[in-house]
Parts: sequence; C-alpha cells; structure tokens
Amino acid sequence: MKRASWIPLALAAWCILAFGASPVYELAERRTNSDVRPRKLHKLIVIAISDDREVRNRFEDKFVTHLKGKGFDALISHELVPDLTKPADRQSVLDALGREKVDGALTVRAVSLDDVGEAAWSAAWASWADAPSTVRDLVRSTVPVAKKKAKMYGVELALWDDEASRPLWAARTSPVSIRDLKAGVSDLLRLTMEALKDTPWLGP
Repeated sequence: MKRASWIPLALAAWCILAFGASPVYELAERRTNSDVRPRKLHKLIVIAISDDREVRNRFEDKFVTHLKGKGFDALISHELVPDLTKPADRQSVLDALGREKVDGALTVRAVSLDDVGEAAWSAAWASWADAPSTVRDLVRSTVPVAKKKAKMYGVELALWDDEASRPLWAARTSPVSIRDLKAGVSDLLRLTMEALKDTPWLGP
C-alpha cells in the first residue's frame, strides 16, 4: 500500500520533467515594419542592454549561438565592448556597428519597472516602436546604463537593418522578476525566434 501511494507523486514529477515548467516570458506586444523592402540579413550583431553584466552576456551568448546554428554570421557585442556603464562605452558600441560592417542588429534591452507601472511602460514602448528610430539612436539614448539593480524588469526586443528608419520588428515582454530575467533566457529566445521564423529578414 505504501508503495502504491508513491505512484501519483512519481507520475507528477515525471510530468514536470517531461513537459517542463510554465514559460517565464510572454510577448505582450509586437510590431512589424511592412514599409521596408524584404531582404534576408546575413551578418548580425546582438546587443543586450542591461545594468547586469551576467544578464547581458547570457542574452547575447544564447542568441548568437542560435543564429550561428541557423547559418547566420553573428557577433557578440560584449566581446567587442565588455562594459556598458561608462560614458565612453556608447561610442565604443557605435564604432563597432560601423567597423564590423554588419547588415543588421538584434537588440535585447532589460528595462527597470520598479518606478514605472506596466501601463506607462507599454505606452512609452508603443510610442517609441512607431516613431522613426535606428539602432544607433537606441544606443545613444540608452548607453551608458545606470548601475542600479531593480526587482522587476520588462524586456524590449528589436530587429534592425541599416536601410530602415524604424525597427524591422519590435516586441516587448510582460514584466518579470530579476530572478526570472536571468533564468528564462532560453524561453525568451524560443519566443523571439518563433515570432521571426517566417519573416523575410531571418526566415527561410
């Protein structure tokens, strides 16, 4: 009888292992720029913008590994510019964009939400996503990043090329805790690549 009582617990444990825990991230909003000419990007740089070096490196490493596995020439920005917290780092990133002759960029920005509610952040993000902007504009407005840890974050993603005056594609997640920000990188990668798999820029 005792052995039989273990069966439901064992089955529950097996289900958790087999199917995994609930996803950490979800894409709450997204935009696609339909005004640009469709072309496949080949050489991309991944730029994660975060006040936490571990978070930045983890985002970039995961995304670049995936892109290389799909045949893209992908660069890790933290290997070119290790820090983003000093004023000189802004120009270092801008210089890298020109020097490496990339035809696209994927940015992943962790935004502190401790002093901003999701509604206000959503409105600000939508205004930004619909306005003219380039990856260089984003770097100029967000680097250097403040050395201030937060409890809650939102993540803003964008795919860029040098021919468009707006992101090719942009999205934002729902809010996540600092713990989930670090733990859910694989989940965020899966969601992002699923959303981009049929686009003319990263798709087949």
